[in-house]
Amino acid sequence: MKKAVFKSILLFSLTTIAAIPCTVLSEQQTNKMDIFDGHFSREGNNATPSRTNKNNIYIKLYKDQWIATLHIPFPSATTVEPAAIDKVFEQVKKQATTRAYIRGTFGQLTEPATVQVEKYGYIEDKIIFECGSLAPCSIKLGDNYLELIKPGVINEHIIKFNHVIDE
Repeated sequence: MKKAVFKSILLFSLTTIAAIPCTVLSEQQTNKMDIFDGHFSREGNNATPSRTNKNNIYIKLYKDQWIATLHIPFPSATTVEPAAIDKVFEQVKKQATTRAYIRGTFGQLTEPATVQVEKYGYIEDKIIFECGSLAPCSIKLGDNYLELIKPGVINEHIIKFNHVIDE
């Protein structure tokens, strides 16, 4: 009987210890913003970075730990409304059940766009995911923005994305 009680107490303690970091991280994120509401738009969309890379970039985080990165060709990207981008991300979520690259107009765009869909995880205070490079990318959350940190040969590349909620 004592063994069963001890095992129950030990199991409860270990479960509590494992659950606290996840709860604290999610509370920290929700205090700043609801990261799953709306999408994130790269700072510099419709400006020089878009002209250089020939696309606007948007990111969507899903509650079931999927991340989608949308690349809309420039200059047609300048005419796309935030509501249409949200609808594209809804269509992507319906189509992608595994890691994938999807290309199409998603019933919203005038030109085909490319979406990369990946799973993400949490390490310390960062979101980590594969982003098509040799090392994983990470995301640091701020007040109404995120910073995408891409590994580089010499330095990391930090790209700011502003939180967009279509009202």
